[in-house]
Amino acid sequence: MKSYWMHIEDVPNPIELRDVAMPTAGPTQALVKVHAAGLNRGEFIKGHGLHGSHGAKAIGMEAAGEIVAIGDKVGAMSPFKVGDRVMARCGASFSEFALMNVQEMMAIPDSLSWEEAASIPITFLVTYDLLVQQGKLKTNDWMLINGVSSGVGVASLQMGKALGAKVIGTSGSQTKLNQLMPLGLDLGICSRSADFYATVMSTTEGK
Repeated sequence: MKSYWMHIEDVPNPIELRDVAMPTAGPTQALVKVHAAGLNRGEFIKGHGLHGSHGAKAIGMEAAGEIVAIGDKVGAMSPFKVGDRVMARCGASFSEFALMNVQEMMAIPDSLSWEEAASIPITFLVTYDLLVQQGKLKTNDWMLINGVSSGVGVASLQMGKALGAKVIGTSGSQTKLNQLMPLGLDLGICSRSADFYATVMSTTEGK
């Protein structure tokens, strides 16, 4: 199958399309035919260390696709079966086929396209952990998002509004803030510095 790899060292062509063997699903994995994969900028920033310090590695961190095979323990752990549309965080997603762990897989709602589903797993699972698991965000709470126009920022805005929170967001671009207003942004502050304290405290009545 075809798979995109990235060289860690400085080479003339750091991104390489390779022919590699088809992966095999382990006991708690599903082999998925990839229909779309998300692109996260951190994957291509060398200093992030997502791909190690040397050599080359298959790239891609999230995908949406159709299950073509499942491991022998998947059926006992979940209702997923061959033919299901699923999305998940997974390695080597810039490939024709990828392996997903059953604990990470989510069913794709009929209302979502492949491309939409592929952009959800990383940002929204991070956001869920931040706002629900850790932050215990509740209806009518105020939430401040620095860099609200980033991937996790937009996901946090959407999840915050779904949870009934009031959301303040900062961005260095007024144009980006304007584009986020239809998603429910209650207050957008255009600033690349930390001088928004007074505005936030005034808006939230000191909260």
